[in-house]
Amino acid sequence: MPLTATLEDIKAYQQKVEKDKISPHHLPPCSRCSVDSSYFKIHAYRQRRFLIIIEMLIKAAYCSLVRFICPGCGKTFTFYPDFTIPHKHYTRQTIESFSRAYVENDQKTYEDAVMTDDGVPERAVSGRTLAPSSIHRWIGTLAGLILSNQDALKKSFQEKGAAQRCRRFGPITIPEKKYKTFNRRQCLLWCRWFFKNQFSPSLQ
Repeated sequence: MPLTATLEDIKAYQQKVEKDKISPHHLPPCSRCSVDSSYFKIHAYRQRRFLIIIEMLIKAAYCSLVRFICPGCGKTFTFYPDFTIPHKHYTRQTIESFSRAYVENDQKTYEDAVMTDDGVPERAVSGRTLAPSSIHRWIGTLAGLILSNQDALKKSFQEKGAAQRCRRFGPITIPEKKYKTFNRRQCLLWCRWFFKNQFSPSLQ
């Protein structure tokens, strides 16, 4: 079965929201005025739909995300629970597991990557199956999040030339058939490095 957040995970988080147990303390300081996140105040609640996989059926589950506001400048921030990736409906576990299946196997195509031992997950109502293009987008999202959460690496990556950037990955390589552009190659290398090192920064 594909990895996924469970309905129980989402319900448990919703209960924390309803009991006012979500704090901003783990958020970074305000990116606009540098006020520490411990001073942030609750601003609003926004309902979000998440897609989880239950017995190979893709089903919707809902919970509220908390938005905080910086008292210094009024900038707002959304707090994302561990099972989410910003702006994605599928849960983090699903996105990472399908992306990993493609990135770590030199022979897999995107069409292969949506196939699990139990088949391809499909929508409970429409019967639409998980699209290979979803995995293509997820890999790009993961690469962007890895870079944005690694400021020192990102700065070095931008400052050095292409040859030096390639050496950063050492023995990690990607077959040419898996990409058509240099940028896509870099996305795949970053994701392969991420999974190879079991590196787990907060992707939020």
